[in-house]
Amino acid sequence: MTAVPFYGESSCELHLPRNCYLINDQGDNTLIAVDSGPTNSGDSLLTDGILNELVHRYGPIRTIFQQLGQLLELRTFAAYACLSHPGRWLEVGENCCVTSEYITGLVERTGANLVAAYANGGAEWLPDHPVFVFHGRNQALREMITAHWWPMDTLESQLAARQCRIHQCRALDLFRKQASGQVIPLIAGSHQPMDLYLLDHPPPASES
Repeated sequence: MTAVPFYGESSCELHLPRNCYLINDQGDNTLIAVDSGPTNSGDSLLTDGILNELVHRYGPIRTIFQQLGQLLELRTFAAYACLSHPGRWLEVGENCCVTSEYITGLVERTGANLVAAYANGGAEWLPDHPVFVFHGRNQALREMITAHWWPMDTLESQLAARQCRIHQCRALDLFRKQASGQVIPLIAGSHQPMDLYLLDHPPPASES
C-alpha cells in the first residue's frame, strides 16, 4: 500500500495534510481516491506528476474508487470557515467538486477500465435517515442537490470511448479480476445491506 496525496474537499483552501492510497496486490493496482479532486486553484493528482510516477513504478492502475460529487458552496458554509481570511467568506469554493474532465484525466493517465463510484453513500445502511445525497427514498433532495451537476451520461460516454465503465457502488459490493485482467463488480452473491440491517432492526417507517 502506497500513500498518495489527497487534494481538495476544502472550500477554504486550508491545505490540510491528508492521504488517499494505492493498493498493489500481486501486480493488480487499485487507487482509493475517495473524495480527492481538484482544489480551488486547480491542483490535483493530475498536476503534481504523482500518477505518472506510480504508473511507471507499479504499472497501470485498472480500478479507481472515486467520489463523483460536484459540490460547490459558499465558504461560510464550511465548519472551518473561521480559519480562512474573512474577506473570502462569501466566495464560492469546492467541497469535493470532481468534474467529468478530471475523472477522464484520471482514466487516461492510469489506464483504468473501471471507475467504482462511491461515497455520499451509506444510505442503504441507514434506511430511515433522510440526509444522504443519494438516499433512494428522497428523490426530491437528490434532484435539488444535483440539478446543476455535469450529466452522468456525458461522463459515461467519455469513459466508454476509453474502454472504461462506471459502477455505482453499494455497501459490501464484491469485485473480481477476470482472466482478461479486467476487474468487474459481482452482482450475484453480494450481501444486501437491507437484509443485514433487518437482522437487528425493525423495518424502517415509510416517509410521508
